[in-house]
Amino acid sequence: MDSQLYIVINANIQLGQTISKQLAQKGNTVVYLGNDEQEGYAITADEPRVRYRYCPTNDRIAIANEFDWIKRNVAPIDSIVVLVPEMNIQHVEMPLEESYFASLLDCSNGHVAELPLTYLIAPSATTDSDESLKALHLTLCQLSHQKKDRMTGMKVNHIVITNKPHPHQACSSIDNDVSDLIHYLSSQQANAIRHQIFFLQVQ
Repeated sequence: MDSQLYIVINANIQLGQTISKQLAQKGNTVVYLGNDEQEGYAITADEPRVRYRYCPTNDRIAIANEFDWIKRNVAPIDSIVVLVPEMNIQHVEMPLEESYFASLLDCSNGHVAELPLTYLIAPSATTDSDESLKALHLTLCQLSHQKKDRMTGMKVNHIVITNKPHPHQACSSIDNDVSDLIHYLSSQQANAIRHQIFFLQVQ
């Protein structure tokens, strides 16, 4: 599989740092957007193929500016990964919605016909049950089947992750599963996979 440029927008979730490093270790270039400079630079020191850019992850203008900078100074964008804490989802709407990224794509150089956009939904720290995540997964599935209009130029999928307490080894395993799935969804082999809702649970 050819090397790709991923943008990872992380809302201070530990998993986002791990996923960024694992995607880079697969031979990709990763631009990591986040507002924790200490963690951002620690990632780049550990994995040189990850580039850190300071960016408030809820600032749409700042994100748009970073997209423009990346296209001009790094490479055309191949895939976007957005980490979303469960608590930030209101009425099953993502904080940075599909139409926002479609508007950024309109200003791009047309490098890809459809830009893969993967929402990675992580559990809230205060939640000790999987029930809310399971309910969210079911609702997203229902909305996906009901949705008739597709956003032009975007290939959107969601990954919902369990919040069960688990040992370190299990945590590492699900991190690998998530990065492998994201990598696959961004590939040409997964061209037909869109508007799917995946639920990953630690056994």
